[in-house]
Amino acid sequence: MNKQEIYQQVKTQLVNFGDNPVKDDGKILNIVQSFSLPEKEVMFTTQFVYTKLCQEVKGVDAVQARQSWVVASGNNFESFIRNFINDSLNSEGILAVKGDRLRKKKKAKELVQFLTLTAKRRCTQTTTGVWPDSDIVVLTKDKESKLKAFALLNCKTSDHSRNDAVLFWALALRDNNIRYCLVTQDLDNRFVKGDDDKEISNLRKKSEAYLDRVFTTNPLTEECAQIRKLDFSQSTGAESLLTDLRAWRKAVVRDFLEAPIGEEDLE
Repeated sequence: MNKQEIYQQVKTQLVNFGDNPVKDDGKILNIVQSFSLPEKEVMFTTQFVYTKLCQEVKGVDAVQARQSWVVASGNNFESFIRNFINDSLNSEGILAVKGDRLRKKKKAKELVQFLTLTAKRRCTQTTTGVWPDSDIVVLTKDKESKLKAFALLNCKTSDHSRNDAVLFWALALRDNNIRYCLVTQDLDNRFVKGDDDKEISNLRKKSEAYLDRVFTTNPLTEECAQIRKLDFSQSTGAESLLTDLRAWRKAVVRDFLEAPIGEEDLE
């Protein structure tokens, strides 16, 4: 199936395109992924469909359509997930920040120190700090307006992205009381087969044991308590992610502020 044929199929399934760019992008992403395209073509095809719909439905030119795509998706899966969380939860006092960007924020210095792991170098017999593999850090403020982290999200498109490393960081961070999760497109179907299937992958078994949760956009996924499917094409299809984030904030930061928060609060 070529891009034009996929575009026509997506177009017939979408309703209210243009109301919310982030949610529009998520809907298209999930529908495109259902066609089981090669990994490298998923985001490219999503962009093609999104920008073409912008031009056709909203009447904008190619440059404006491309700008809208960049704002909505950030050009990659990780940025889309971050945008989705912020679009959904900023008003409740929850902020998702790119991990590397957080390290540069003045007000996050103490928090960054807390999240940085201490590692002892045997050769030099010195101590160094190691920043965990965290694409997204999810934050809130306590009642004294102090920044607190309560979840780290590692975003991967497939197992080619070294998902086993996620298991290491989940164990390394366990003492910090921070929830550590994998959010994946699972483009190579490593999380599809469930616990009752004799062909369940070893990666899924290990992830169920060591991660606080795995969220996957693969539409073929058989869910369990630890493996949750995200379907952005449905109005409540990603509620499991939002519900978990709300619950984890309550568990980790009991005196949190439920007031609007944005990246300007980190400056």
